[in-house]
Amino acid sequence: MTVCDHLVVGAGVHGLCTAFWLVQRRAGRIVVCDQFEPGHARGSSHGETRITRSSYDDPTFVAMAQEAHRDCWPALEAALGRPLRLATPGVFFGPAEGPFASYAGATLGSGAAVEALDVATARAKFPLLRFADDDGVLLDHTAAVVLAAAMLRGLAAWLTEHGVDMRWNTPVSALAVAAGGVVATTPTGTVHARTATLATGPWTGRLRAAAAGRLAVQPQEIGYFAAANPAAATPGVFPVWARIGRTAEDFHYGLPDVGRGLKLALHRTTGPAVDPDAVLPPVDEPALRALAAARFAAPTQLRRSERCLYTMADGHALRVQRAADAPVVTIAACSGHAFKFGPLLGRRAADLALAT
Repeated sequence: MTVCDHLVVGAGVHGLCTAFWLVQRRAGRIVVCDQFEPGHARGSSHGETRITRSSYDDPTFVAMAQEAHRDCWPALEAALGRPLRLATPGVFFGPAEGPFASYAGATLGSGAAVEALDVATARAKFPLLRFADDDGVLLDHTAAVVLAAAMLRGLAAWLTEHGVDMRWNTPVSALAVAAGGVVATTPTGTVHARTATLATGPWTGRLRAAAAGRLAVQPQEIGYFAAANPAAATPGVFPVWARIGRTAEDFHYGLPDVGRGLKLALHRTTGPAVDPDAVLPPVDEPALRALAAARFAAPTQLRRSERCLYTMADGHALRVQRAADAPVVTIAACSGHAFKFGPLLGRRAADLALAT
């Protein structure tokens, strides 16, 4: 049996960030278990890049983004000794009278460095994107490309250097409340900890069903495209962007080329859910090509495609909570837009784990 102060289950962005803040709080011995190997392509944390931004349709998320940009990302970058974000414009647009109006209402006037643009100006500044005549446009000066894969690799190495016991390929099959904390069952023996934090995405309900609530897994398909003019597709020139259509099914996003091509995907948050352990069909590459033709104003060529999983909570919520009946913190913080909040949500989880 291993005895430690804090157990973190799941080594994606939220689990690693929770462990980071526990180390920063000098919280004692920490064990992190993940059921897969480093850099695996399961769940929601893999992939080279993510978007960070302040533009949202909910003032709560706007405020969270400002806190993460001001405090949490700089703390993580300082500890790792390298930048984790590449500043680039953020462009968020869509029919002005549609759901876009909620983005404009929540973001403009919030104090975030975001301004409205007219369509003509947007077309002139970002000629590779297609804008409709009736689009509203937000230009987000807080936006950046998050170097997601480099962040996770660097953070795992930093944790190891700071004494965290990183256990890859070590699934936790059961978690029970015991005297003085919790006991986790793994293939190599039990782990007894004063607290446990669950950051296991779609697998959360298998350990604490009541805490997880209703979670639905939505598969995502992502394409990387070669631009005809590569210089126009780089960070700082080409933006991170999202087109906010008239329905939840009409939300597309993309990122600049940081080496693999222009990233493009449909932000799929509705439809039939899948088993996170299921073998999924091949990526629909013709659909990705059609999406590129609709969104890019110049020809592109598909280089490669990949999948990831969104774990959707009711209302697209980001939940970090400590159980009333056990020293267990659950991060049900996915819903397809939580990577940018990883350092902030990890801090909240660490503080809950340390609360008496």
